[in-house]
Amino acid sequence: MKRLLEIDIFRGLLLLVMVVNHTPNPLRALTTQPLGFVSAAEAFVFVSACLCGLVFSYKYKNSGLAELKRVIRRRLRQIYIAHLLTLLFCLAIVGQWLGHLTPFYNMIHPYLQQPTPAAFSALFLLYQPPLLDILPMYLVFMALTPWAIRAADRVGWPVVLTVSLLLWLAAQFGLKEYLVNVLTGSWLVVDPGAFNLFSWQLLWVLGVMLGQYLQRHPGRSRFTQLSKPFWMVLIGIALFFFGWRWIFASLDLGSHAWWLDKWQLGPLRLLNFFALLILALWQAPVLCRMLSWLKPLAVLGRHMLPVFCLHICFSLLAAGFIELYALSGSWCYLILSLHLALIFYVSFWLEKHSSSSFTQNSATRPLRG
Repeated sequence: MKRLLEIDIFRGLLLLVMVVNHTPNPLRALTTQPLGFVSAAEAFVFVSACLCGLVFSYKYKNSGLAELKRVIRRRLRQIYIAHLLTLLFCLAIVGQWLGHLTPFYNMIHPYLQQPTPAAFSALFLLYQPPLLDILPMYLVFMALTPWAIRAADRVGWPVVLTVSLLLWLAAQFGLKEYLVNVLTGSWLVVDPGAFNLFSWQLLWVLGVMLGQYLQRHPGRSRFTQLSKPFWMVLIGIALFFFGWRWIFASLDLGSHAWWLDKWQLGPLRLLNFFALLILALWQAPVLCRMLSWLKPLAVLGRHMLPVFCLHICFSLLAAGFIELYALSGSWCYLILSLHLALIFYVSFWLEKHSSSSFTQNSATRPLRG
């Protein structure tokens, strides 16, 4: 299958937002959940899953399960190696070289307290330092994707979604915390990051399902045929959460905050996300035209994995030094500018040195609504 230009642009835009969010600066007040209680992380996970559904369902249909597993194993190796290199930077530079400084010590203190067990645990994704929990989640979900596609082919997506919903529900009642407590106390260092995989797998499964549907049924007829009252309800939901985010953001929900919790993927957060998602699918042609104005960002999307890892390394250093020296807003903007310049430079360098193979193997084409 050929690459989709709008997908590359959108992934590049999401990376740009994550760069701003992960580099301490005043702009984060605007880029963190700008449309309601939905962040770039939800969009990134869902779009990645949808892309996997598009590509892998096509591969499964035309080449069979064995070929699909081979392709996924190759991709898993690439992601795992990228994660290991990022982890090596984190442990060696942030830990060994800068770990004596308080901000960096706080980032990676489990490793500094138990270097060998923490490093060993990190190889098996059980210990995930700050910002190094996204790729492990991506690895786990991608590894499960062929089984989800095969199961959906045999028993149907309703059964797969039911299992996924039950896992999400179990996560809301402490499944992750229970498993962490079971493993804690052993020789291993168990700190699996902020994201609750048992909650976030629901987004991934739904994304894969949508990707397979779009691959088999091109177009958006299902969405244009929905009734006007339905669209009005969705618009109302989106406006409600947008107003809540910007007008009543400081409202203390107390023990009910889990309804909007990002890491647990609370139910109101899911409602906000899917209202925005369906509206985006409804207005896909308009959004595609808008994304075409941001075409230079496609280069970030095409080289997402290496540029993302570079961004993680820079973000760890930036956050630590900004906190260490209590840098002012102007310095934060300068560091952010350097961060943006670095990822664009590297992405264009990668584009230049891989242009021939890219043109031959994965030509970009626009996505039609």
